[in-house]
Amino acid sequence: MPAFGQSAPTADTEAKDATDAVAPGEIIVTAQRRSESLSKVPVAVSAFNAETLAARNITSEQGLASLVPGLVVKSGQNSNQLNFTMRGQTLDAFSGSSPAVLTYVDEAPATEGNTSTAFFDFSSVQVLKGPQGTLFGRNATGGAILYETTKPGDKFGGYLTVKGGQRNYVQVQGAVDIPVSDVVHVRLAGDYNKSDGYIHNIKTGNTLGDTDARSGRITVVIEPSSGFKMTTVGQYSDFRGSEGAGGLFSYYKVGEKNNGFALNTTLDTLYGPNSPFAPTLGNGPIGDGTWPGAVAGYLAFQQANPYKVYLSYDLPHKAHTAFVINTTQIEVADGVILKNIANYAEAFARTPGILTGSPFGSLDLYNRSGLGNGPPGGETFQTKRLSDELQLQGKSGRLDYIVGAFYSSTKKDEYIPVIVGAELATPLADIAYNYQTGDISKAVFAQLSYKLTDQLTVTAGGRYSWERVSLRQKPGSLFNPTGATPFREEANLKDPSWTFNIQYQINPSNMVYFAQRGSFRAGGYNGAVAPFNNANFFGNENTHDFELGYKFSGNLGTVPTRFNLAVYRQIVSNAQHSIFADLGGGPSAFTVNVPQERVQGVEVEANFKPSTWLELGVSGAYTDAKFTKNIVDLSPLGGPVIPFDTYSDAPKWAGSVFAEVTLPVPEDMGKVKFRADAFGQTRIFFSNNEGSLTPRTHLSGYVTADLRLSWNQIAGSGISVAAYVKNVTDKLYYNSGYVEGGSGGFNTAIWGAPRTVGGEVTFRF
Repeated sequence: MPAFGQSAPTADTEAKDATDAVAPGEIIVTAQRRSESLSKVPVAVSAFNAETLAARNITSEQGLASLVPGLVVKSGQNSNQLNFTMRGQTLDAFSGSSPAVLTYVDEAPATEGNTSTAFFDFSSVQVLKGPQGTLFGRNATGGAILYETTKPGDKFGGYLTVKGGQRNYVQVQGAVDIPVSDVVHVRLAGDYNKSDGYIHNIKTGNTLGDTDARSGRITVVIEPSSGFKMTTVGQYSDFRGSEGAGGLFSYYKVGEKNNGFALNTTLDTLYGPNSPFAPTLGNGPIGDGTWPGAVAGYLAFQQANPYKVYLSYDLPHKAHTAFVINTTQIEVADGVILKNIANYAEAFARTPGILTGSPFGSLDLYNRSGLGNGPPGGETFQTKRLSDELQLQGKSGRLDYIVGAFYSSTKKDEYIPVIVGAELATPLADIAYNYQTGDISKAVFAQLSYKLTDQLTVTAGGRYSWERVSLRQKPGSLFNPTGATPFREEANLKDPSWTFNIQYQINPSNMVYFAQRGSFRAGGYNGAVAPFNNANFFGNENTHDFELGYKFSGNLGTVPTRFNLAVYRQIVSNAQHSIFADLGGGPSAFTVNVPQERVQGVEVEANFKPSTWLELGVSGAYTDAKFTKNIVDLSPLGGPVIPFDTYSDAPKWAGSVFAEVTLPVPEDMGKVKFRADAFGQTRIFFSNNEGSLTPRTHLSGYVTADLRLSWNQIAGSGISVAAYVKNVTDKLYYNSGYVEGGSGGFNTAIWGAPRTVGGEVTFRF
């Protein structure tokens, strides 16, 4: 929860201290595509403005998880591949699915780029929970995250922040507002971020997970009259550094079974103590392809030496993203706004990987032949998206309405080289998946809210989407090596989404609501699966939920208080998940539709300000997630019948608490604050098949604590300073796991960051 007295800031309000107001101020959100008070919106929303993000040292997507219990920000095969999971709705690796939780920048869909976001100069971040049936309905079965960039003010001014800390961390970011005229306002913003990673490659002596990022943004607002406003935002970001690799977490021994299921043992077969290839691997007791004690010896080393890996080569990261968003608003009648949001975005990323997180090259991402690129090689992802949304919104008496149409065209090129047995003179596999997917989405939507009385409001909305998905195997692909055969597949899909809610404003401080929503995630094709007999196609995922909520914003006695409670139950049919299974000729990847899963839970957020110098906050989430119809039958393809028995990326309990104290210093000296935050969660699984094909994939729960001391507007100046410690107890924990047990006989996990000390200086002018 944000601090009291904060509304979503503009450039003019960003510099004001968060605790100036004793009474709770209104927090403005746009969860229903119009500006409303958070306490009056009949859906579960967490909203944070620039001050809150700064006070919690949130500088990347990973930090949002500590702000929103129940939100999981997990890494994929490395630290730069990130995915949001909310209320148990997630995205499996190599599935070809779209994310269950979508991100938007200034209301335009963001492009997934397999790299971190340039996280700077946001006026607010809003987290919408549950299926987004109407207004953010495209494929959003789990929720949506809305980033709002700061818009220019009407006076010249800005800020510059310089941060520094352990591991050679340096970050410089700033912005300046330039009022060109009464009609044209410009804001320039930029960010530079460089640091060493905390994972050490003991072979090369270098660190992994390094960052080296540069971003620039320009915002131009043209407002010649009160009835017309055009805002254009353009941004380019360049990302370098290295991939933060996960370490070996578990593996399966030759001949091992789990509840009758034969496990994949590729890693132990190639590099175990009885490997027939051992004489050809490496040149010593420690080296590429070898380790004292073989795989078991390396796993023991890994467990005894966190943050250390032995990789044959380092993993350089190279990526860039760019977007242009144009938002034009015209008041066509009194209180009636015609709004168009046009967006062009593109992204590129090259992601090398030694997927075992070890000296054993049983699954590396490079080639020697075909489209070979040699080590470190890497997957290559390129995405281009063009979207446009036209909407009409207004008010007529007791009726608020919004109607609109949406169009999006996305093309993704993916090149995934794979080599098995990289140290062997003749690798066991040396292949590449090389394909392009396309998705053209069209939708119409409408949402109406009607005040039956001054206290009772009913909202209903619907969206209908048409999707045309396609896959083209490109030359050099395993499934189109010569390029002579087109191998193009195409399918037309469609489905409705909807929302209904009823809210009752008991009095100005208390509100209750009931919401029922439905949404879907479009099906498609998995480019890493053989395109024969439609085995690589997966169908739409459908979901609906029920949510009951209560919101309070007011005073409990003399204590300003905010309290939000949401209780929900969500059903998902034909849930999209990836799975690896041995069909007799080696492991094969599939994206399957699991018949049904159910997620239910409770979410709570509360803030209290018992005095002008003390603020307290608590938030928590209880999540009960399971597969209720869990059998997937691969026997038509020659595979086993597989149960989905563990629910991944859904901790049963997660929560955070904070306390912020304003120290008693003379007012003319500025504000000195001390803040303490703690976040914790219970264990999670990172596999859906713990009882069958991929056991030993659970990560222990953990608790971390952060401290921050800040001195704002020193002696009435524009200078503020702060010092902070993250993970103050130096807790060792895993951030996320990566399941490869079904395809390679091993699983990896990435450690969370150790204790980090830093400081910052901000100058506002």
